[in-house]
Amino acid sequence: MPELKRRRKALKLSLDTVAQRVGLSTSQVQRFETGEREPKKSDLERLAALLECRVEDLLQGASEARPAPAPLRNLLPIPLAGRTAAGVYREVVEFNDAEPDYVFEPEDEDFPKARRFALEVEGDSMNQADPPIPDGARVVCVDFGETGQPFQDGMIVVLQRTREGGHLIEWSVKEIELHDDEVWFCPRSSNKRHKPIKVVNNPSSDEWNTLEVIGLVRDVSMRVRAFKQRRPV
Repeated sequence: MPELKRRRKALKLSLDTVAQRVGLSTSQVQRFETGEREPKKSDLERLAALLECRVEDLLQGASEARPAPAPLRNLLPIPLAGRTAAGVYREVVEFNDAEPDYVFEPEDEDFPKARRFALEVEGDSMNQADPPIPDGARVVCVDFGETGQPFQDGMIVVLQRTREGGHLIEWSVKEIELHDDEVWFCPRSSNKRHKPIKVVNNPSSDEWNTLEVIGLVRDVSMRVRAFKQRRPV
């Protein structure tokens, strides 16, 4: 794939930088360039997004690199880890180590070193949050433990709950409220059946044995739904 190498050098990106940003090893990227190894479709999509071109350009070898608009530069791949479904436990086997899909977002300026992941939201438990997080939205999160932040009022976080010895897992998006010696993980919903989860504000207590805050929500996006074209009258 000579076009892969040409575009990489045109953007002044090293093999190490490309490998890190698309979640591959340096040797894999080098083998793609020399033709010793054929990339998978998902690899091509991440490489094309990083190098500001189409997959077809990498495969066919376009004669000139198309300049990309500035806002599209420096997008980083973020694994789409799964879905959050309030009140629904999923078997751990569903969260396997198969290669994930990726979304592409700019670097998080506040937490540039923290691991990031994305989740698709199911249900209406946060449809009145600020900003609203309706059914079908996507949240981009940073690893809460890597932020170094304490719990704060108004934080929107991803809470993980386990049961049956860790064989079942639930992820849900909640907003933090601090009350005296308790932390409340609150829904923000038009549906009154959703209730807050209340625990003592001490992660070393027994109440936290099945609870963990795994993510701090940083961005919310919502895809515009497809529409059906009206038939002519």
